[in-house]
Amino acid sequence: MAQAKTTPVLATPSDAIAAFERDLPKALKNRTLEEAGWRRLDDMTLLVPLRAPQPNGKPDEYLLRLGFACYPDWPPSALFVNPQTLSYDKAKDKCWLPKIEGCPEIAVHTDYMNRGQLVCCSLTLEFYNILHDVKPEHVWSSKEHNFSATIHQIEWALRSPFYKGRHAILPP
Repeated sequence: MAQAKTTPVLATPSDAIAAFERDLPKALKNRTLEEAGWRRLDDMTLLVPLRAPQPNGKPDEYLLRLGFACYPDWPPSALFVNPQTLSYDKAKDKCWLPKIEGCPEIAVHTDYMNRGQLVCCSLTLEFYNILHDVKPEHVWSSKEHNFSATIHQIEWALRSPFYKGRHAILPP
């Protein structure tokens, strides 16, 4: 395995915002933010609701917060958040994280090595920040990907046999 040659660095805010604005219409696929159910918290933060189908017909609902501080040279940061607080508290919010087990492409950790939540996937910024071995074919390429790839990979995992429900039961 080859080690990624560099670690992520912050983009200039104007470059990150411009790249996000450029790629947003591609990700929305001729929909508005409202039609997609997405919401921008600020110029570099996007909230994306996601659903995981369940046998009982009522899907598990999650809220993914994407951050674009290093975009487009690096993928967006990805964090599942409590829909009321829009943040993640590892002591209280495990129920807002999906449990994905046995999947070679993605894992969701409630507290990875005492450093907080980790959506471990080569299409998330955090994957590169943990400084593990990265195969060359997994390194993010802004020529090949935009942030919709991140959303699609996570959506795929939520619909896959690797999805095992929530990390914890929702409070009443």
